Amino acid sequence: MEQAYGPSIRQRSTRCSRFIHADLRFSSEKRTILTCLYPDSPSCPIAQTIKECLMKRYVWPSGCHSSFSFTIDVDAESPQIWRSRATGIKGLNQLEQRRYGLREGIFNLLDLLERYGVRATCFVPGFEAATRPWLLEALAARGHEVGLHCWYHEVVADLSAGRFREILEKCIELFESTLGSRPVGFRSPSWEMTPESLEVLADLGILYDSSLSGYDHPYELGGMTEIPIQWPMDDAIFFRFVGGGADHWQPASTAAQCESWIAHTMNICRFGGAAVSTMHPWLTGRPGRLPLAEALLEHVSSVKGIWIATLAEIAAYHNNSVNKGSFGESAEIPSLPDGYF
Repeated sequence: MEQAYGPSIRQRSTRCSRFIHADLRFSSEKRTILTCLYPDSPSCPIAQTIKECLMKRYVWPSGCHSSFSFTIDVDAESPQIWRSRATGIKGLNQLEQRRYGLREGIFNLLDLLERYGVRATCFVPGFEAATRPWLLEALAARGHEVGLHCWYHEVVADLSAGRFREILEKCIELFESTLGSRPVGFRSPSWEMTPESLEVLADLGILYDSSLSGYDHPYELGGMTEIPIQWPMDDAIFFRFVGGGADHWQPASTAAQCESWIAHTMNICRFGGAAVSTMHPWLTGRPGRLPLAEALLEHVSSVKGIWIATLAEIAAYHNNSVNKGSFGESAEIPSLPDGYF
């Protein structure tokens, strides 16, 4: 019997579980259909090319058909500082909301992850790391990966390649001096990237980026390994509400969002993809929303064949697997030819 406000979180999780049962059948059925549609025929090279493209599947480690990664963007004041750089921050409302994330929210999320034995990938802006000397060590001490997220959460598309390099070098120096190891991953603030920024990452020896969404699984873009993100799995677009007339919609229902996250994750896994959730401590780290993250972890942990891993682990696997080079794409941005108008 459904409760007054609809099914419980556990009931919603059970309902969504039926999506995953078709997973292992999906691949073989699709291959059979494609074989019928595009039979081997030397007289039809276009059909053969289409068949080869559609038949290409990502190969996961033995016993796994997909992956799931829990990522945390450890943003506090830095995005607001960057957006208010021309005028300065005038009020305390949004500032205190954001500061909650590193006073309470991050510890709520870390405790939850520890209960499920899941290691996350945490992208930390340099400003947060510099102003809270305990932060990087606290994350690493619990076994979580720490990645780069610019200094003031700068929008990469607004930076020159030279300035972007300077910012990353400053972050790398801080992370190395604090942890004794070099970060291998990067996530662009607001998920904005440019071809030039990918080149900078490669020049600095960064192993992977996780900012774009050109495939359901890891691939290479402009030579850089890309672990795709999914906008529907980012809590900010559903729960960010700062007041003062700056918001264009109300926060989403927590119950509805719980069902959405579970269903979205299961369908990515059903298609053999890499599901990546993105949480912010000042949003999902609050007690009223923490059950959403818990329900997601509970569900993913119960499904056989989903590899729960950090992004660094997935990138390392990709770069040393048969997938490397099979899903390489150009980062070139098209433009209209001269004289088009």
